[in-house]
Amino acid sequence: MIPFFLDFAKPILHSLIINEPAGLQQFMEQAVADFHLTEEECAEMIKSQKKTQVNDRTSWAITYLYQAGLIERVSRGLYKITEEGRKVYLSGVEITKEFLSQYKSFVDFQQRGSGGKTISDNQIQQNDIFKDATPSEAIENAVNEINSSLVSEILDLVKSRSPQFFEQLVVDLLRKMGYGQNGFTEVTRYTKDEGIDGIITEDKLGLNKVYLQAKRWNNGTVGRKDVTSFIGSLMSKSSKKGVFITTSTFSKEATESLSHLPSDVSVVFIDGIKLAEYMIEFNLGVSVSKTYEVKRIDSDYFEEN
Repeated sequence: MIPFFLDFAKPILHSLIINEPAGLQQFMEQAVADFHLTEEECAEMIKSQKKTQVNDRTSWAITYLYQAGLIERVSRGLYKITEEGRKVYLSGVEITKEFLSQYKSFVDFQQRGSGGKTISDNQIQQNDIFKDATPSEAIENAVNEINSSLVSEILDLVKSRSPQFFEQLVVDLLRKMGYGQNGFTEVTRYTKDEGIDGIITEDKLGLNKVYLQAKRWNNGTVGRKDVTSFIGSLMSKSSKKGVFITTSTFSKEATESLSHLPSDVSVVFIDGIKLAEYMIEFNLGVSVSKTYEVKRIDSDYFEEN
């Protein structure tokens, strides 16, 4: 398990005690050695940015130590330890947000980030999405929490609509995902649809058709019988690709039935949770409420010839 980001403060100070000046790469190497991190842990990424968790947590630990005055910058990307930082390291004290709050420069830094509003330690501790997380991870956790609530709202709305509406929604979603690019999509008639609720093309020329089955259920689980019936409908149309979408869930038996399909036949299951997540990801039935910009330094601007 990768430690919390302020745990990376000790390896950073340790690295600077051994050899300074030093930068991000040296700090990460020291953390990997001190925490005995595996290759798999070192490769773990954060979702919101194209960087590893080790990189992100080390970077934010650098920022916090710098703002508290425990390290100082000597040139671009290189740091050295201050006398206060050396004293803290040798004392063996645990470096936490509460500990760093004894330094006025760190308190000022936190208040600048909150638009001048004072953020108490209690407020930070009471909110689990900020506890022991880097700001990048806190944003990610907050977005996930909002989206989790939104998933429930979407499913409630979809379940309250008619089966016909749901069938059209399924086709609309597949189009948003890039299928039916030549404009060929079809929702079959509500009656006598022979087990097929929609047809959509996989390619721009319309050569490959994907058949859709849509089950708008308030309760219950899609079982093996429902899946077998859908697969039978595919076979009757000599089709090799299908997508089964439901507002409910799939039983274990239904999922296991996919392992018995011929090697050239592919059927994908999308349950209610995944459906709502796709709707959020591809902006179907949702709109952007507010946008926050996260900016970084433009290093090129500050370069002097």
